[in-house]
Amino acid sequence: MKFNHAMLTDIGNYRKANQDYLDFVINKNGDAFGIVCDGMGGHAHGEVASKMAVEKFVQLFKEKDFTALNQKAINRWLRNCVSEILNEMVEHSNENFETRDMGTTLTAILFTQGAAFVINIGDSRTYKIVDDSLFQISQDQNLWNSTPEAERRDIQMSGMYERANDITFWKVLTSALGPQKTLRIDTYFIENPIGTYMLTSDGVHDYIDEKITAATLINKKMKLKEKAKLIVEDAKDNISTDNLSILIIQAE
Repeated sequence: MKFNHAMLTDIGNYRKANQDYLDFVINKNGDAFGIVCDGMGGHAHGEVASKMAVEKFVQLFKEKDFTALNQKAINRWLRNCVSEILNEMVEHSNENFETRDMGTTLTAILFTQGAAFVINIGDSRTYKIVDDSLFQISQDQNLWNSTPEAERRDIQMSGMYERANDITFWKVLTSALGPQKTLRIDTYFIENPIGTYMLTSDGVHDYIDEKITAATLINKKMKLKEKAKLIVEDAKDNISTDNLSILIIQAE
């Protein structure tokens, strides 16, 4: 497979520091790995957690040979990587007590063996363009998505959802990666990996119009760097209150 990518991170309109971290790498066998992490805003040392997660995952990817692995083994490897990252975070927090509450979201995609594998923790997202529309592969691990469907319908009918969303109640995370965080790992398998992917932190995807974003991503006249910049600028114009990070990957 061949890959083209563009990535961009921006401190945003209101934050004093950028707690996002991201990367994209290709190994000697032609496998590719992209990752976006969003250090948890309001938590001390979120930027430490996001950087540790990205750098450790990339290191483990570069060291791994996926040639003889099947789908089950690759999923197991992804989960084991998270365990190794968590162990490193715990060791770091034991030596640096002030970082014990650090945490990060994580969304990543691995291209290998003619397929793609997505791993997700928290509410950063992985999308793919499907039929010229933006399709969300990962599901946000938040209070709304952990509420039973019947209860969600009742809440929506009562109007409570809109009122509560004014204070982002339903977007409270139910999972994150950190020494003292509740952790749930979701993985997804993509049998046909050819296409255009977008990985984002919530500072981007909470503030964009998906139809406009899809139109940008499928525009053949624009370079990937231009697309990334335009999507981030759209989110900022829509009063994004967070750091903004985007990784666009074209797999051919």
